[in-house]
Amino acid sequence: MILRLIALQYATYAPQEKRTALSQRKVLVFWLPLALAWWLMTIESPVLQGVISRRPDSETQLAAFGLLFTLQILIETPIIMLLATSNALARDRQSFRLLWRFMLCLNLLITLVALLMAFTPLLDLYLGGLLRIPSHIVEATRPGMQIMALWGAFIGFRRFHQGIIIRFGNTRHVGVGTVLRVSVSGGTALALGALTNIAGAAIGGAALMLAVIAEAVYIWRVAQPDVASLLQTRRKVGQPALTYRKAIQFHLPLAITSLLTMLVHPAIERGLASTADAEQSLAAWPVVFSILLTMRAGGMAYQEVVLSLNESEDHHRSLRIFTLRLGGSLSLFMLVFAFSPLIRFYLTSILEVPGHLHSLIIMGAQVGLLLPLLTTLHSYFRALLMLSYRTPAIYQAIGLGFVLTALVVWGGIALGMEGILAAALGLTLGHLVELLYLYFAYRREHGALRLHWQSLAVAA
Repeated sequence: MILRLIALQYATYAPQEKRTALSQRKVLVFWLPLALAWWLMTIESPVLQGVISRRPDSETQLAAFGLLFTLQILIETPIIMLLATSNALARDRQSFRLLWRFMLCLNLLITLVALLMAFTPLLDLYLGGLLRIPSHIVEATRPGMQIMALWGAFIGFRRFHQGIIIRFGNTRHVGVGTVLRVSVSGGTALALGALTNIAGAAIGGAALMLAVIAEAVYIWRVAQPDVASLLQTRRKVGQPALTYRKAIQFHLPLAITSLLTMLVHPAIERGLASTADAEQSLAAWPVVFSILLTMRAGGMAYQEVVLSLNESEDHHRSLRIFTLRLGGSLSLFMLVFAFSPLIRFYLTSILEVPGHLHSLIIMGAQVGLLLPLLTTLHSYFRALLMLSYRTPAIYQAIGLGFVLTALVVWGGIALGMEGILAAALGLTLGHLVELLYLYFAYRREHGALRLHWQSLAVAA
């Protein structure tokens, strides 16, 4: 019962045009705005890293900012999927009000965890005791944690209202909000870097906090007409009322998926912290990961394309061709970037990363060459499984990928492998095994996808 309602939503709200042949140009036009929104989100970290790299003690501060960002993401996993939950379940006044209270409870929960991490010894126990991060990096992380204590709550508030906006088809506001957030975070970081002596990781935390507040306020404001429409909508006769139990049953699997996906970060950080050059590896890895994330953004955006456009056998063939072209193109661009002077120009002239970290970052980017292709294929097969209502395989694949990534990272480092090499290799092999699991799960259930196409043809 995982993600079934999401798949149903996409089937219900997909454009009801005549289902004619799907050209590659149509797929490209549909994909581009989504990819742009994802890409804008991914450039936020490189912008902040560029400011931090120009500050004193940049190596320690880069490592601290990387830990700060991944820890905050881990804390917020229960609310990341509020967008999908509100989009799928908010259909009238009663359901909206229940989901509003549900969102507030989740926000209170993650805020409590964030406050404990920021203002108690829990941060030392987690970073120092569990992950074995050097103590001076832990201390450099603490101010940013305190600044961002309410970060997750604002994200939950924003994601909840984004789901409402998308349900009513006003997706342009989501893109505008992303532009606003990136602009505020970049502008704040540049201003604080130029005008203050604040430590780099704290600058990054302040920039992220102000940016998410600005975006949350904007999204809340533009969502008000849609919220008003829901509040004026009475529950249909005979339609069962939404209950907390139903909301939890829908949301919990989504939260578990997010948690499994995010757990790979502390697993890698734990491995890097055990290397002989722990500080250098922990400073280089966030830069490596931000490069990989930026290159994978287009593939991450592709899942919504397949969910929305896979309406027939002909469309399926067109999307399969586009998948291979898109994934291959993204990895080709990664190849050109990682194996040419472009990456050194990026590290030297744009980010100004300390020179002794360059070789580590370049090695990680080169080893992660296939990740853009693998990410695109992940999006493709996950969408097909969602449309087939065979989504347990998605969790199973993520869990298997996480275990293999951790084993490769920890095992490689134990055998003397360079930390960044082990991290990038582990991430790649984990994604490869996850892809194989998704592929064979899809092959077993291809008939269910045909039933989905038949249902769409009948509805048309």
